[in-house]
Amino acid sequence: MKITGLTKTALFLIIIALFLTFIILTKNILIPLVLAMFFSYLIYPIVWRIERWGVNRAISILMVLLVVIIFIGGIALLFSLKASTVDFDFNDVKEQFASKSLSIQNLLTDKLEIDASTVDYYLNQTAENFINTWQSGIGNIFTATTTTIFQIGILPVFTFFLLFYRTKTAHFILRITPKDKKFVTLTILREISTVITKYLGGLFLVVAILAVLNSVGLLIIGVKHALVLGVLAALLNLIPYIGTFLGGFIPFMYVFFTYPHPLATMLKVVALFIIIQFVENNLLTPNIVGNSIKINPLAIILSLLFANIVWGIAGMLVVIPVLATLKIIMRKIDSLKPYAFLISDRGTEQHRLKLFNRKKQGQK
Repeated sequence: MKITGLTKTALFLIIIALFLTFIILTKNILIPLVLAMFFSYLIYPIVWRIERWGVNRAISILMVLLVVIIFIGGIALLFSLKASTVDFDFNDVKEQFASKSLSIQNLLTDKLEIDASTVDYYLNQTAENFINTWQSGIGNIFTATTTTIFQIGILPVFTFFLLFYRTKTAHFILRITPKDKKFVTLTILREISTVITKYLGGLFLVVAILAVLNSVGLLIIGVKHALVLGVLAALLNLIPYIGTFLGGFIPFMYVFFTYPHPLATMLKVVALFIIIQFVENNLLTPNIVGNSIKINPLAIILSLLFANIVWGIAGMLVVIPVLATLKIIMRKIDSLKPYAFLISDRGTEQHRLKLFNRKKQGQK
């Protein structure tokens, strides 16, 4: 029986729907597994170097994992102790919001001649909705933390076995690959390892530098709890595009709600994050991370939105390396090369903004 184009499309959509259902239902297992996979790429060069010194593979992995766990645990402990000193009273926030909304209300009624009762109603509704959303959001964070203890605990276990069985896994992939495709498969595996390791290593180094810059900058302009807000803003930078905005928005809103006269400090916060964002985009990321991923911004933004729907924040953290991996695979398969080109950053070079239009040699 001949399969029509409509039938193929229907089968494709069914497969996609089943796949999405599977990854959503099994996310409690897949999220730590995918995170462990990329974390394995991150620490693999260190493990490999220790193994080259003649140390047993299992001992090498355990040594690196132990150092990483102690290091991350120490930073998390210091950060949590520092964050516990943050005095954030929601009742005080409501009072600050009420006083500021009164000023806004007077401005609207005096200058624009809007009915005072209408303005008062909408401002009160906005205040209540914002505070309730913030409180419920913080509650959800703590609830999510308690429900993901298993995922955090299983992460080092997955990482250990992924590194320990990496050679066995590579041999398995090569064994199920046709003979004429073995070289291409081996090239794909090596390219994925190189690209993901470089990207993740550079990304975490940029985040560490941004944590210092954010904290020092907030401290200089006189924002309370500069270390907590600066580190939090840097961690949010792990999410491309969106994370940068959220990172600056948090200290901006903190100043707005907790300072009696916040305007001057808020403008300083905006200026600070504009400068840091310029430094990050033009100096840190190009020289540390480079252009190893080479995916266009539209594909990244759509992937972030889709990943947030499927896996939430965890999905937004891993979707870029996943997309880069898919692009490497698609680029090596003839039938999928058009899709790799679609999500890549190639094809629009002539439309990019340039500071100087250099004439070709010999052109007048």
